[in-house]
Amino acid sequence: MLVTIDGIVIGRRPIGENNCFIDVLTDEYGVIEVTAHGIRKINSKNSGACSLFAYSRFCLAKNGLKYTLNSAEPKFSFHGISADIEALSLATYFAEIFKATTAPEQEAAGFLRLMAISLFEIEKRRINLPQIKAVFELRIASMLGFSPDLRACRNCICYEHELMYFDFGNSTIICADCVGENAELYTELTPTLLYSMRYIVYSPVEKIFHFNLKTGILIQLEQFCEKYLLQHLDREFRSLDYYKSIKI
Repeated sequence: MLVTIDGIVIGRRPIGENNCFIDVLTDEYGVIEVTAHGIRKINSKNSGACSLFAYSRFCLAKNGLKYTLNSAEPKFSFHGISADIEALSLATYFAEIFKATTAPEQEAAGFLRLMAISLFEIEKRRINLPQIKAVFELRIASMLGFSPDLRACRNCICYEHELMYFDFGNSTIICADCVGENAELYTELTPTLLYSMRYIVYSPVEKIFHFNLKTGILIQLEQFCEKYLLQHLDREFRSLDYYKSIKI
């Protein structure tokens, strides 16, 4: 059976001299492994569409849970990412998250769009990489079912306060009036930091990168989002360790 789907190549592994396994992120089938014969030949007509982080339309022969490349047509290539080792390592970290959380044959609606927008921002650098990383981490956590409740204080339903606190144990916020003597148990959230987190979680995906932060708040946001995602996934990522080791 032939199927035609859009997807982004988020991994490649060579097979012999000319062939490859490619990991493709799709909305319909999650992350699937595709056998691509002859893709490493210099004259392969599908090499560009199957390059790392290429966004392409794939025609695949599907046999049970096995996929073989029939043809591929490139839609967009994020080739500029490969020229910057820091950008490439961050994109690889995003890819590793998808591979760790998205099972084959499991619908993953919205993930493809998030990855495409994130790769676009990495390549264009309209905002800096730490902010792209933080936004992606909090948004993907929400899409995976771990969305924090940032709407209001869990006790008094206060929406705005000069100081809020975040409870990592329950993924909720508490205002300074309600936290009492237990403030040291929670993470402090300034109004700007809380607003940024609400924007990331509740905005349409195409707008989540459309803001800028000063360095101090950005550092807090990045630390928060990384901790939040890794706590819920309960695992480490080698690509994240590498990104942090070469971070400029």
